[in-house]
Amino acid sequence: MNNRLPYFRGTGLIFRSGVLFRNPVVVGALGLFPAVAAATGLKDAAALSLLFLLISVPSELVLCGTGMLMPKWVRPAAVLIVSAVFYVPAVLLLGKVMPGSVERLGMAAALMTCNSVLYSRAEEYAPEHIFPAVLADAAGCSVGFAAVVCLVASARELWLTGGIWGHGTAGEGIGGGLDLPFAGFLLVGLLAALIQKINLRREENAAREG
Repeated sequence: MNNRLPYFRGTGLIFRSGVLFRNPVVVGALGLFPAVAAATGLKDAAALSLLFLLISVPSELVLCGTGMLMPKWVRPAAVLIVSAVFYVPAVLLLGKVMPGSVERLGMAAALMTCNSVLYSRAEEYAPEHIFPAVLADAAGCSVGFAAVVCLVASARELWLTGGIWGHGTAGEGIGGGLDLPFAGFLLVGLLAALIQKINLRREENAAREG
């Protein structure tokens, strides 16, 4: 039991890493489709973020409990099956919390079941770590995913319509093609550069303290 204590004590660091220092979208370049193509408005970004949370947390926890009981080559299919199972109640709940959001998202909502962030954490991380660490990782990655998608979507919506959360008007923004995927890649790249700078500064501070 003593050899598991560091996992319990390190859950805060695991969570913070998923949010910022090892953000799966801007550091790992995972889950880019929602950020660069699907999220052009804050409402849709919030819906994607909630959907991701509702699918990823239970999926990772299930793989935490069952992943080591199956051959490694079976895990990819197991992740897709488990995430598809949780997609159904997640969509129903999302439809009640944010009516009309599922219809607006269309195929982007269904593709969340095979999101590369979810796949990577559920297939590789969850089976080989204990419950508290997996829960912290799932929560941190969900918040990190939401932070990037919502920031990128807010910037694009504000630029395009002059407002956010549907309060702008089409044509009143600056325009200039910020709704195109290329613009999404550009904004994610800027965030990635910012986090890289933060990580480098942390490493320099740690070296000085060491």
